[in-house]
Amino acid sequence: MDRPKDDPWLGISVAVFASVCVFASSSWIGLNAVWVELPLMVRVLPESWNLPSYLVVVIQVANVGPLTYTVARRLAPGRVRDSVVIYAIVGIGLASCLLLAFLWDTTTDFVGVGVGAVERHSTALLALAFFLALVDCTSSVVFLPYMAQYAAPYLTAFYVGEGLSGLVPSALGLIQGVGGDPECVNRTVNGTGHAGLVVPLYGPPRFSVGVFFGILSALLCCSGVAFTLLHFHPKFLAYRNRRQAAIDRSDSDAQSLLSRDDANHVISSSSSSSSSSSSWYQSTPRPEDSRSGPEAGLAPSNFSPVGSESVALLATVACVNALSNGVLPAIQPFSCLPYGNLAYSLAVRLAVLANLVACFLGLVVRVKAAGVCVAMATVGAALAGYQIALAALSPRPPLQDHVIGAVLAVSSFSLLTAIFSFTKMSVAAILSGRGGARALLWCGGVTQIGSCLGAVVAFLLVNVGQVFKSKDPCTFVN
Repeated sequence: MDRPKDDPWLGISVAVFASVCVFASSSWIGLNAVWVELPLMVRVLPESWNLPSYLVVVIQVANVGPLTYTVARRLAPGRVRDSVVIYAIVGIGLASCLLLAFLWDTTTDFVGVGVGAVERHSTALLALAFFLALVDCTSSVVFLPYMAQYAAPYLTAFYVGEGLSGLVPSALGLIQGVGGDPECVNRTVNGTGHAGLVVPLYGPPRFSVGVFFGILSALLCCSGVAFTLLHFHPKFLAYRNRRQAAIDRSDSDAQSLLSRDDANHVISSSSSSSSSSSSWYQSTPRPEDSRSGPEAGLAPSNFSPVGSESVALLATVACVNALSNGVLPAIQPFSCLPYGNLAYSLAVRLAVLANLVACFLGLVVRVKAAGVCVAMATVGAALAGYQIALAALSPRPPLQDHVIGAVLAVSSFSLLTAIFSFTKMSVAAILSGRGGARALLWCGGVTQIGSCLGAVVAFLLVNVGQVFKSKDPCTFVN
């Protein structure tokens, strides 16, 4: 059966499609990788279970990236070349991943509170995670406008590649494993042969954290090569859609506030997290929308943030992002690690996959009623309450010694991640359809405010208030 002449998939180049996928995979792969490796990092690094609470704050600070890019484009229109920025994004991401392969466990001693007190922190990891978050956040406002030069099917390829930025690290993490729960052994003191401290002895994963980041560095190299082909190779340039290249990019400035959604999540964020691919998705038309021309998906800017429905949607966005980008990633070790290393590992890595599934579901399922979004957020908040309760009861949460306890902890976290991701996309789609760029600006601002507040509150609760309690795996608590 012949395709209709107006079929947008007619004449699509497989090579260009694949290159777009590989190029787009670099968008959030670095930050997702850091989050996926947390189950191995928290048992080695000095922050221990508090490490995610540091990372969620680092990710929020990294929002200076898209803000700087937007301001630069405003102050120097036409002088900021997206191709140069994209090379910088891929290059910094590659350098950061490569350095993490060798330096992820490097620590520094700082003067602590009290006479002679010393605090040790994972300076290399936190600094390099900042640079990864910086370029990942910025990619959300740079990559997609660049892809406007290509026809709609290549935009679909971009979505697929964006999804791979979460799928690849998560799949690698599941293959890597965590080595199981530790064996508690006696450590002799001063070579006397007498039993001393009881310390945990962890089994090795299938490959190390360094190898993990080395693999991702190779993938980022491939992404840079793919972009070079897209930007310079004559046969690839022939597939650009010149009409789409003339699209007015003024809306991308308003959309830039939407740049950091999960990663956080990321990350989300896992937090990072952060989370992740739904951020740019919220601020852009879907592939099928782009077929109707440059104005697709844009509504008149008659949006009022004080209307009852608008207030409900914006409040939903703020609460959902405060939980998914701030509170929940920070407390995840306290809610899941008491059930074992495997439970925590699965919760982190399956949450990344759950976010990916929700993003792809958003491509085919549209929610048009604000009440449905509020209802979904309520269900997600109930599951989040369960996670917070588990964290508050750490290190002895309910059903700790039963498989069902671990199953509930892992499944509830994965499910709430999917619900929150889908809710955020649905709310953004509704606001975009009813208020255009002005509504997206409000949605993006509320997203950032909620995420920032959630991250700060979580950091204070975990590190200052010490509300949540961790324990040594070889300390038995009755």
